Amino acid sequence: MAKATTSIVRVPEDISAQAKQQIEQALVENVDGVVDALALLQALEERGALPLVRALLEQGDEVLKVLLALMGRDEVTGGLKNVIGVAQFFTSIPPEAMSRLFEAASGGIAEASNVSNDAKIGIYDALKALRDPDISRALSVALAFLKGMGKALGETASE
Repeated sequence: MAKATTSIVRVPEDISAQAKQQIEQALVENVDGVVDALALLQALEERGALPLVRALLEQGDEVLKVLLALMGRDEVTGGLKNVIGVAQFFTSIPPEAMSRLFEAASGGIAEASNVSNDAKIGIYDALKALRDPDISRALSVALAFLKGMGKALGETASE
């Protein structure tokens, strides 16, 4: 006949070693993602945004309530509609044309920064300036812009 069991000897499982092994395996399998995540965390820390992100996550419900309250205001919804309209406007312009206009505007700003604040121009000086090819070119572009804008305004008014 068998003897009765009087004590049970339990072997403790080494949970920490098993967890370390699982972490090491996950690191090996996902090395690119882990490196990218660490780079993201480092960038957030360098810019001081990591505490902000952590606070947003910790206070998520309160932050969401405030954001929803702000989004419900007429000024905010109107502003968002305006932002969407501006984005649609800029996406409708060909990139080459936008680049050309920005470069021209940059040149105009550089030239204008050289003019003193108390500079005065008379009517004869303005008429004389019209003979300058650069001024003539800029006025031609401005007048073409105004013509196109006026045409578009006329089309929307007739609708």
